[in-house]
Amino acid sequence: MDIADATFVVTDLETTGTTPDDDRVMEIGAVKVREGAVVDRFQQLVNPQQSVPGRITKMTGITTGMVFEAPPVEEVLPDYCAFLGRGILVAHNASFDVSFLDAELQRTGKDTLSNDTLCTVRLARRLLPGLDSKGLGRLAQFYDIDVDGRHRALGDAEATGVVLRRFLSQLAFEHEVETVEALLRFQHQSYQTVREVPGHIESIRDDVLPDAPDAPGVYVMKNSSGTPLYIGKAKCLSDRLRSHFTAVESSGARKRKMLQKVRSVDWTTTGTELEAILLESRRIKAEKPRYNRAQRRYYNRPFIRLDTAHQYPTVSWTRRLEADGAEYYGPVRNTEQAEMVVDVVGRFFQLRECDDERLHLGQRCLYADMDRCAVPCETEDPETYATVVKRVRAFLTGQDQRVLDKMRGRMQRASDELNFEKAAELRDTLEQLERILEKQRVAAAPVRQHHAALVHRAPEWSDRVDVILVRFGQFEEAITHALSPSPAQRAHLRERCRSVFDADADPPETFSKRDATEIRLLSHWVYAHRDELTAVRWDPGASPPDWAHAVTEQIPGQAELSA
Repeated sequence: MDIADATFVVTDLETTGTTPDDDRVMEIGAVKVREGAVVDRFQQLVNPQQSVPGRITKMTGITTGMVFEAPPVEEVLPDYCAFLGRGILVAHNASFDVSFLDAELQRTGKDTLSNDTLCTVRLARRLLPGLDSKGLGRLAQFYDIDVDGRHRALGDAEATGVVLRRFLSQLAFEHEVETVEALLRFQHQSYQTVREVPGHIESIRDDVLPDAPDAPGVYVMKNSSGTPLYIGKAKCLSDRLRSHFTAVESSGARKRKMLQKVRSVDWTTTGTELEAILLESRRIKAEKPRYNRAQRRYYNRPFIRLDTAHQYPTVSWTRRLEADGAEYYGPVRNTEQAEMVVDVVGRFFQLRECDDERLHLGQRCLYADMDRCAVPCETEDPETYATVVKRVRAFLTGQDQRVLDKMRGRMQRASDELNFEKAAELRDTLEQLERILEKQRVAAAPVRQHHAALVHRAPEWSDRVDVILVRFGQFEEAITHALSPSPAQRAHLRERCRSVFDADADPPETFSKRDATEIRLLSHWVYAHRDELTAVRWDPGASPPDWAHAVTEQIPGQAELSA
């Protein structure tokens, strides 16, 4: 029988212990899989007619009270056996589940199961010999499976079903296992007849990976001639590199092809993850490794431009940041997003959209007739217009949420009126706007006026804090400190703050493609870590010692030292 025509019944039991003769089944969960999809589910608590031990309750959440009124096993097993039918019984460590099912069947005077059985633990040992553990939890982590109800029968059966589907795909691709008979034989093959780890992979595992540091950085995989094949970044180089060379057998075809060619790995450590992100971007673009498909070139991302140098500013988008007195926000992902932001500003704030010549002629335009313009050509009221510009600035920096609230109201009204197409359109716009403006909220300033020290402490850090210095919207420097910095460390931080935030420093005339790309990468990193950051914004009017002191005061533990 072809695997595509087979029915697999992935089963998991929760029991009161590990011995079939003395312990009992207290829950059965199963999913029926055909053609790679779950077509049916079975779940039932069982009264084991004995108390549930505390250690089992702690692991599964099932208490004696929960199973007290559940049906006994003699009432549940017929329903499960009918669900199983002639399907192939699949379980993770199948010998355990089958032994309990057979013991319960025998106690009720029934014949033991005669179904073919397939063990996903056995498959894992043969398909993923490099994986450190073959337990269901480790497989779920490896395959990034979101388990809903771990250590409950149905939740574990669902997870095992996903693992099974991954294994069947790998078996068909790598071993040409396409029939049930070949599948059942494969689980009993000796490891040597399945696959040996290539010698160069084993060499890298044994000789190179043990030296990888527990630090952020950039790594390069090279072929025998030293040509870079792949460049990547890592928050922790040792963990990331181990993940590349663990369970190679289950990697995608493109990655397996790359790893066949890798003969050496080297790395450059960085002080922080952000520096690794920026260095990775530069090296990929410079060296263009064959297996890096993303970040191979610099792009001109759009920025939102608020022309505050004009008495009656306009809002537009551009790909170049110039030293022209305008304020630039962003960048945003693409022109579609840029045009969306400009359109929202036009609809909600009514900034003029005409050119300067028409404004000076005092000619009313179409936008005024559409109620999309405050008609400064007729009112000539720069103070009122300036108030509107101030609101636009608050919107673009994510400080004013009123526009988003109005859009949510419109979306709700459209839904109430059964205009679902309009509601969906507003929902999509809202989702994009919220993400864009949340990034801007963290910066809280136009690109050229973004000057701040970002104090970063990740939850997993117990002994360090990073201070990221940002000047004119660009990353300048990262300084790592102990949570209780020494006087020398504090003095160094103050000196670097004074140097980077020199009030007499001239802003860059323009930003290159590389500058714009790294502004975007900084924005992404800040957004991803926004809940771990404390921003200390630089005021050009503040004295350098006072501002440097304000930064050091934000280092956890520093306040206690200063008290």
